[in-house]
Amino acid sequence: MPNQHPQHLIRQLRLALIVLLLSLSACRPAGESQPTTNLKIAIREDGLYRLTAKELQAAGFTYDSLDSSQLSLTQAGQPVPLHIEDDSLIFYGQAPTSRYTAERPYILRSGEAGSPMPTQPMPAIDAPALASITRTLHLEENYEYASEIPTEENDSHDSDGPWFWQTIRDNFQLTFDLPAVAGGSGQIALNLYGTTHNPNVENDHSLALWLNDTQRASIIWEGQTYHTSATALPAGSLRQGENSLALRNIPEDYLDFSNLNWINLAYAAPPIAQDDVIDFAGARGAVTLSGFSSAPLIFNITDPAGPTLVTGWQADDNSIRLSVDETMHIAAVGPQGYRSPAALTPLRSGGWQTPNHQADLIILTTDELAPGLADLVAAREAQGLAVALVPVGDIYDEFGHGEASPQSLQSFLRYAYDNWAEPRPRYVLLVGQATSDYRGYLATRPENPVTPPQNSVPPLMVPVSFSGETVSDNRLVDINDDLYPEMAVGRWPAGTLAEVRDLVARTLAYEQGPAPERALFTADGTSTEFTTLNERLIQSSQFPAGQATLLNGPQASEVAQQWNQGAWLVTYTGHGSLELWGKEDVFSVAAVSQLTQTNTPPIVLQLTCLSGLFAHPETRSLSETLLLSPHGPVLTIGASSLTYSSDQEPFASALLTALQDPALTRIGDAFLQAKLVLDVSGSVGAREVSDTFTLFGDPSALILRPN
Repeated sequence: MPNQHPQHLIRQLRLALIVLLLSLSACRPAGESQPTTNLKIAIREDGLYRLTAKELQAAGFTYDSLDSSQLSLTQAGQPVPLHIEDDSLIFYGQAPTSRYTAERPYILRSGEAGSPMPTQPMPAIDAPALASITRTLHLEENYEYASEIPTEENDSHDSDGPWFWQTIRDNFQLTFDLPAVAGGSGQIALNLYGTTHNPNVENDHSLALWLNDTQRASIIWEGQTYHTSATALPAGSLRQGENSLALRNIPEDYLDFSNLNWINLAYAAPPIAQDDVIDFAGARGAVTLSGFSSAPLIFNITDPAGPTLVTGWQADDNSIRLSVDETMHIAAVGPQGYRSPAALTPLRSGGWQTPNHQADLIILTTDELAPGLADLVAAREAQGLAVALVPVGDIYDEFGHGEASPQSLQSFLRYAYDNWAEPRPRYVLLVGQATSDYRGYLATRPENPVTPPQNSVPPLMVPVSFSGETVSDNRLVDINDDLYPEMAVGRWPAGTLAEVRDLVARTLAYEQGPAPERALFTADGTSTEFTTLNERLIQSSQFPAGQATLLNGPQASEVAQQWNQGAWLVTYTGHGSLELWGKEDVFSVAAVSQLTQTNTPPIVLQLTCLSGLFAHPETRSLSETLLLSPHGPVLTIGASSLTYSSDQEPFASALLTALQDPALTRIGDAFLQAKLVLDVSGSVGAREVSDTFTLFGDPSALILRPN
């Protein structure tokens, strides 16, 4: 046996240790806590949170003293004020603002001095006593995803992307409860998006707002734009208990569709606690708050990142007398009114934020899937590549302050590329499922709820011309924000350990060859431009004479038959969709089962639209189906969006040339080279091709080509 380099042995030992630790982590019984001095606190809603000493201990958090001089709380690296009372830690938590996650992480550390919540004396106010306060009710559901609505515009209205409650065609109805009202007055605001537009009609959107069987307003606006209406509600409009709201399309000649985003209601209410909490703002005067289970604490949350504890008020029989001014947002919370975090977990650290690492191939995956990659890592290291098998859980905590988002992954990849030892990483393999339903909204849909794929390795979202936005793995490896990738990235959208192991075995088997001496070019027969494009690609990339077989407008059965006869490369040009090549059935998800080839599978290049949309929350794309099929290809390229053939051609020509270049031995080298020739700064179409064409496969896989 030849001697192995010490660094190679160290990498092998480290890999074995990582796989062992990840296996143990995946098998740990639910609810079992490990001792930690750093705790991640997951927050889903705005509000005051309390963690008792018992809860902290149950989560495995160890500390010397429950004291702000010994405990620090941060969010995104910024200090968060905390208050200690009755052997509990109290802080104000905020709902997430990132569209990529349903939880905002807060980090609690022991042994570090934190920021005690400052106190604020009650102001002396010379104003009449307040008989009522203004409560608010926010109503919002997210059941419909409308990617075509401009992302940039939507960002000013929502933090979660273009998700909407309902498309209003005829009417929308809702009931909601108010625990108590004072006179029934208030104000209601609605945010909508105009889905349709008629240039021949002025103000082509019109909805009648009905509240408790009385029309209160007509909401009218123009065009495919957002519109926020605000309607004052006179006394008697609202009532305690159930209230009804309806939006009705006012009849007109033009078909009028709009999307409801959210509803905000501000209403006069008695200053009585509901669920041991009173929350109000914009008032001036003295007010008596009552209805608490016991004496509350009073917080001013005008600045939610820097709340203060209000002092100097008077208490009497579970009611308090308080003076406020219009600049204050008051939250009075009794012992039963505090929120509880969504989760408490130890903060992870894998030591990745140090420059003493080196890797040619970085594999990002989950604890559960990592054990299935051991054979791939061993094979790549035997080929001379240094491999880093990196758990995404480590990356979220080390590079994203605990946030499970693609931005955390991007921060890690930038750090590794810029700071790890030379040679720099060349390949990135993402192993895990993804979905554009980042917050899991579709699982809450009342009709036809679905459980979307796990966002194990989430992609970034990018703007595109024809569908508004789509997912892009390419942007994760754009290190310097010049729109060009610095590393070759590929994805295995696997959801189970068995799928990972199968992909490893099939990928390594593929590399053993031999490669069939034939390339299959298939074109959509509905337009001659696609056949012509294939002919130009064959000529420009200088395929050997007689090696290319052309199919013009075939049916799926013919494509499968030709495929099964063997080819080292299969290229399709033409119309396409999520599950289909062609306007008619050139090839489809259903036809994948007809593939029976047991020899070397082909590299598949799909010059079409949407067949690589790997993050659709309800439908598996054709590219995913091909990759995960037992007789499917292990190297497939498909797009997650709509692009023109004219913009695809430069990429395709460069890729086909690179695939035949013996100097390029791995698929990632050819894939990266084809993207680097594109004029991404001068052409929107080229940028979108670069962003959306995805490699479904290991970018470090060897290219198997005919001799």
